[in-house]
Amino acid sequence: MPLTLTWVKDLQFTAADDAGHGIVVESRKEGAAAGFTPMQLLLAAAAGCMAMDVVSILKKKRLPLRGFTVAMDGDRAADHPRRFTEMRFTYTAVGAIPQADLDEAIR
Repeated sequence: MPLTLTWVKDLQFTAADDAGHGIVVESRKEGAAAGFTPMQLLLAAAAGCMAMDVVSILKKKRLPLRGFTVAMDGDRAADHPRRFTEMRFTYTAVGAIPQADLDEAIR
């Protein structure tokens, strides 16, 4: 899984994979809001991994999933290193999905 991170300017970088997909990574302190912060990417990556598993499980059960959204937020430590102390994910499934099946897929 080769990736490269290239400095653009100030605290702005581009990350790219070997297939040519790219994303802007920056600090909001110096950046122009052109991309995600590293901590936002960490939340999105965690939610993306979970969402792919949940959608895959619901599809394997042949449930009528028409849409799926994950809202995410997190709290960070006040002092450095400012790691996440808590992450919260709220899942919304669209379709006639029994709550028990959704809960099981999320677990």
